[in-house]
Amino acid sequence: MNKLLFIFFISICLSVASAEQAAPSHVPVAVSDVTTYRIGKYIVKIIEYNTRAEGKLGMELFVPPEYKFIQRRIINKINVNIDGQDQVLDFKDTAGVFFDNITVEKEIIKFRVEFHVRRGVGYYLSECSVDVNSGSLPEPVCHHIPNSE
Repeated sequence: MNKLLFIFFISICLSVASAEQAAPSHVPVAVSDVTTYRIGKYIVKIIEYNTRAEGKLGMELFVPPEYKFIQRRIINKINVNIDGQDQVLDFKDTAGVFFDNITVEKEIIKFRVEFHVRRGVGYYLSECSVDVNSGSLPEPVCHHIPNSE
């Protein structure tokens, strides 16, 4: 009888351990930080990714109190005017991209993008903003910061 109880106990422990290991994480491994802001009547989550794994910045818009999901914006490229020419800086075609100075002022999300060119030497620094006033997450508006600044 003791032997039977012991086998039953071991089989229960093994099934619990395997069930815990089988449950995957709901947060992707590439996510390095998630910050939540109250912006006017909206809740915005800003999802920062480990840029060595995935060059992108995510934003999600919700309406409280039931946190109804409105929109998701994945920023993986920006449009910017550099030396009089409109350019698309695609984060998939870069030697590295970094986001910093992520802030919220009034109802505008602001951040900087440091885009390192793949071919050649150097990088482009841009200041970007996303205006949440309209109740959506539009494409970011970005302005190039020349190297002399």
